[in-house]
Amino acid sequence: MFIKKLRALISCLAGERGVLVVPFAILLPILIALLSLGINSAAGLASKARMADAASEASLAVSASSLVNDNRTAEGREEIAAAKVLVTAWMKYYFPAMKGSPQIAFTVDQDLNQASSDIRYTYYNVAVSLDLPYLFSYKTVTGNSHDYTLSAGQGHVKKYISKPADYVFVVDFSASQAGAPMRMLKRVFYEITNYVVSASPESRIAIVPFSTGVVVKLPGKNVRGGANLGCSVLFVPKEEWKVNYAFWADKRTATTSAYQALNRQNYLMDEARYNYYKGYVAASSPAVGDTSMKAAWCRTNSSYGQKTGKYQYSCYDTRYPDDDIFSERSQEIIQREYLRAAKTQYKQLSTYTIEHDDAIDYPATLEKMFSDEAIITMPMPLTPLDGTYSWGYNHMCRQAGWWNSRTNNMVNRAPKAWLIPLTGDAGKLHEFQSMEPYGWTHLSTALVRSVPVMMEGTNRRKVFIMISDGYDNLHPQKVTDKYLKTYNLCRKIEEGLLARPQTRTSKVEFYYVSTNNAVSRVKYWADNCTGSARAKTATQSDSLIKLIKGIISDETGHLAVD
Repeated sequence: MFIKKLRALISCLAGERGVLVVPFAILLPILIALLSLGINSAAGLASKARMADAASEASLAVSASSLVNDNRTAEGREEIAAAKVLVTAWMKYYFPAMKGSPQIAFTVDQDLNQASSDIRYTYYNVAVSLDLPYLFSYKTVTGNSHDYTLSAGQGHVKKYISKPADYVFVVDFSASQAGAPMRMLKRVFYEITNYVVSASPESRIAIVPFSTGVVVKLPGKNVRGGANLGCSVLFVPKEEWKVNYAFWADKRTATTSAYQALNRQNYLMDEARYNYYKGYVAASSPAVGDTSMKAAWCRTNSSYGQKTGKYQYSCYDTRYPDDDIFSERSQEIIQREYLRAAKTQYKQLSTYTIEHDDAIDYPATLEKMFSDEAIITMPMPLTPLDGTYSWGYNHMCRQAGWWNSRTNNMVNRAPKAWLIPLTGDAGKLHEFQSMEPYGWTHLSTALVRSVPVMMEGTNRRKVFIMISDGYDNLHPQKVTDKYLKTYNLCRKIEEGLLARPQTRTSKVEFYYVSTNNAVSRVKYWADNCTGSARAKTATQSDSLIKLIKGIISDETGHLAVD
């Protein structure tokens, strides 16, 4: 349209003053070229300014997603691809007329030190170039090209870890983690522990190694001087499942005896306890003779048998009078709870846990999970893994270890795994290096059990990092579905921590990491707890270390675009 009007003007001038036509014709291409140059230059400057904003936004988005820029592993390449999609989306938003896809390059440097300080940070660089159409295309100026390339210098973002935080690692210690997976986790935790302790001394780390239940170290020693261990869970049982779980943990029950006379129930329990003391307590090296065993831990009954309700010898830990099943308190519990106790022990044979869907009062548990009130800790006698003399809830807390006459008896007993509360002591955290996994998988209840662990922290940022190599077992998965889908467990935890001033909480984050590319499991936790940006896979130690460091380097600081 502009050219047509210009030609009309020339025609008019030619008719009236032909003498002007020749010089004007000479100047016309120059005028058009200058006009084209001016329009395109102005548009280019405006686009350059917009590119600076776009690169800034893209850089912040990439740093928020904790990109590690690792193209050696499958999950690293997936992260890079996802980050490129993210940057491309920002470019399309700022430049709808963009031709094709932008050229994107990332650089990520971890473990950098702020000059003249101990502050550590991760440095994210994003460089972008893209093609845009000229607003005014004129061959003299633009040649045969209708597009030009716009490039942005690197968008710089630093993510600091100068602000302390509380990190609770909820770690899968089921049997499938044995061998190479556990060796990888040990390398990861060794480096992460040193990283956090040196870079942020006021930060605290806790480790909650779980199967179905969490092993804890109890005060004191067992009757032979070895470790005293407990299996710990957190839930409020429904009325029909309420028993004194700690009392029944080392008692033998049977549903076939539940409706029989009390004396028969007492006799069978008394007999089983004698056999336990003889077969495991006294047999631990150095072995204790029969006479010495009876003198130390057993009472001889003058009248005994099923009719009297007593075995010939009643054995118990004499340091704790109520450990005697014939104490007044013990007899009250037995008479009141035997039927329900037998049901709880029998049920866990199929569910692998006392925390099954039939037993949990979910609303009450969610209300009481912010203190120790609903914690149930059951002392764990050292027995074979399975069999007649296995402890009452023998499918739970198998990561505690089991009887071995030579390597794990009552004298040298040591746990294979145990809960490490929030601490900044690297020595305590490095105890993880001696842990070993065994058992089943129940992640949601481990997350619930980790809440009072987190409650002990006073840093304002609270971070739960769940690490697992697979799926919950069948019955535990029913509980996880109920906690996450019906009761919004993660949101309840966040709201509860924020609402309790003693925690000083300002921010709560949940991360789920799969160590075996369980894509559907990652999506499950992304959809029901963490959000997609915080559910990841990392199958190698380097990628897992980088991922966790990216989580830790949370505070976004200086931003600069060249």
